[in-house]
Amino acid sequence: MMDTARTAPEIEAAKPDLAVVGVGSVEQHSAHLPVDTDYLIAARAAPAVAERLGALSLPALPYSVCLEHRGFAGVVCMKPDTVRRIAWDIAESVGSWGVRYLAFVTFHGGNFILNPAAREWNMDGRSPRIFFVDFYAGLSDVGQNLHACEVETSIMLHLAPERVHRERAADFVPAWLREDITVFGMKRLTPTGVWGYPTRGTAEKGRRWLEEGIVKSAAKIARLREGCGEMG
Repeated sequence: MMDTARTAPEIEAAKPDLAVVGVGSVEQHSAHLPVDTDYLIAARAAPAVAERLGALSLPALPYSVCLEHRGFAGVVCMKPDTVRRIAWDIAESVGSWGVRYLAFVTFHGGNFILNPAAREWNMDGRSPRIFFVDFYAGLSDVGQNLHACEVETSIMLHLAPERVHRERAADFVPAWLREDITVFGMKRLTPTGVWGYPTRGTAEKGRRWLEEGIVKSAAKIARLREGCGEMG
């Protein structure tokens, strides 16, 4: 796999046209999952996405926009404009040595800023083209699971079971919609930080969801890259 363990001459010789960056977060995941859950998953899954595409895998970003989790300990939040500027700086850097497409794969639902950031960059005709991909979008059988839930707990049981405190997990689904987080924040809607059913999590479910997310994310990126080639 082509990644940053390679030397500069090796990367130059490989001439990758596509680079993939996972975007994690450092934020509360209730009492049963660590605060670096999103980053850990991003650091493991994004390289697998890149490998399927023959792309350059860049290190995952640990910090992003998690304003909705303010009020919980362990939350490290960047401002939306900071994340936008980081995305653009990465794009400028990789574009200077030949990368034509840059995919940001987010493993945290609060990174909405990456969508308008990519749109503005692309509509201005800048290079490389930026793709924004939500790893969890389109996963099957998710139901009401949203955060520190059955999905994330399952994936962590698959990737790092020693870091999951299953005995502390407790199910909770607020009587509100996901978009209401923008008004109230997570702590007012779910004091435990859970939105879903973490007690239903299993390592086997985590393996399946992780593989599904990798396959679907890679397919979306491949489709966008192909579309850029066709439309110029």
